[in-house]
Amino acid sequence: MKLTWNERQERLRERFAAFGREHLAPGSAERDRTATFHEQGWKALAAEGFWRVHVPVELGGEGGDLWDHIAAFEGLAHGAGDTGFVLSAAAHAGLLQLLLNYGTDEQRADLLPPLLSGAVGATAATEAAGGSHVAAVSTTATKTGDGYRLTGEKAHITNAPVADVMMILGRVAGLGKHDITLFLVEATQAGVSRGEHEDLVGLRTSPLGPIHLDNVRLPASRIIGTPGDGLKTLYWTLAFDRMLYGIIVAAHLEALIPMALDRALSRRAFGVPLAEHEYIQEKIVDMKMAAEASRSLSYTALDALNRREGDFSTLASCAKLLSANGIVRSGLELVQLFGHLGCERGHGIERQLRDAIAFRIAGGTDEMQKKNIFKNLVSARQLVTAG
Repeated sequence: MKLTWNERQERLRERFAAFGREHLAPGSAERDRTATFHEQGWKALAAEGFWRVHVPVELGGEGGDLWDHIAAFEGLAHGAGDTGFVLSAAAHAGLLQLLLNYGTDEQRADLLPPLLSGAVGATAATEAAGGSHVAAVSTTATKTGDGYRLTGEKAHITNAPVADVMMILGRVAGLGKHDITLFLVEATQAGVSRGEHEDLVGLRTSPLGPIHLDNVRLPASRIIGTPGDGLKTLYWTLAFDRMLYGIIVAAHLEALIPMALDRALSRRAFGVPLAEHEYIQEKIVDMKMAAEASRSLSYTALDALNRREGDFSTLASCAKLLSANGIVRSGLELVQLFGHLGCERGHGIERQLRDAIAFRIAGGTDEMQKKNIFKNLVSARQLVTAG
C-alpha cells in the first residue's frame, strides 16, 4: 500500500494548498459570521481544474487516478482555512464518484460537463424522520408510461440551497422489499425547490438545507444503476465520503498545529513560555497524533476503496469516526491553549471548536459509524463460522 505521494501528486497537493490560501482563506471568518457560501471561490476552484484531476480524458478530465484526486483534496483542506467549504466540495465529489463509477454514457455526457465547470452537486439521502438511517426514506417514485414521478422531502442536505444537480435516494412503488433507487435530478426541473440555508453552530460556510420534490417527472434514463439496487450502488460512494472526511481532518489539523506552537512558544506563564509546561506540550502532541492517525487510516481506507478489496466500508467508517473525535479533542485543546482569546469571537479559535462539533454529525454521526463497523464485524464473523 502506498503511503507517500509521487511527484505529480505532491505538485497537486502544493498547487491546491496555494489555491486555498489565496482564494478561500481570505474572508473566511466573515463568511462564517454571515453563514455565506463562497460562490466565487467555488467557480474559481472549478476553473483551476480541481474537479478534472481524476476524470478520464475522454470525459473532459486530466486522466489522473483516485490518489491524484485525494492529493488535490488534501492540499485544498490544508490551505483553505474553511472546513465548511471543503466539506461542500466533499459532497460534490460524492456525486461525481457516483457518475464516474455507475453512471451511463448519457448521464455522464449530460451532467459531467457542468459539474466539472462550476455547477454544484449534492447527494440527498437524509430525511427528517429517519436521519442517518438512509433505508428508512419515504421519498417515493411512481412509475408512469415513460418514466417516473418523484415526490418527497429531503432534509439537512449539504449543498442543497445552491445545488444544480442532485442525487435523490427514494423508493420505487411496487418493487417490493428491495425498492431503494437513486435518481438524478436537476434544480431547474418543474416540481423541484431548494430550501434556505440552515443556521448552524458550525460549518456555517457549507450551505445545508432541504430539497422539496413535488411530482417531479423523470425519464427512466435518470436512474443511476438498476431500480431497487440503490443501497448497493451507493455503498462504495458512502465509504468514499467517509474516507474523505478523514483526509480533510488530517490536513486541517496540520494547518492548525503551527498556530498552536506559536502560541505556546510566545505566551509566557509563571515566568516561562507555555511550551515549557508538559501539559501544554501534551495538547499539541495530541493534535499531531490525531492528524497522523486520521491520515494513515484514511490512506488505508483509500487503498481498499481503490482496489475494491477488503472491508473498505469498515475502514472508511473507522476513519470518519477517529477523525471526528480527533478534531473535536483538538478544538477543545486549542481553546484551552488560547484561554480567554479562545472563547472570544474574532480570533478564529472558537470557530475551530464549533466546526469540529458539527463535523461529528456531518457525513454520518459517530453512532452510525459505530453501527456500521459493528454490523460489518458481525457479518465477517458469521462468514468465518459458517465456513
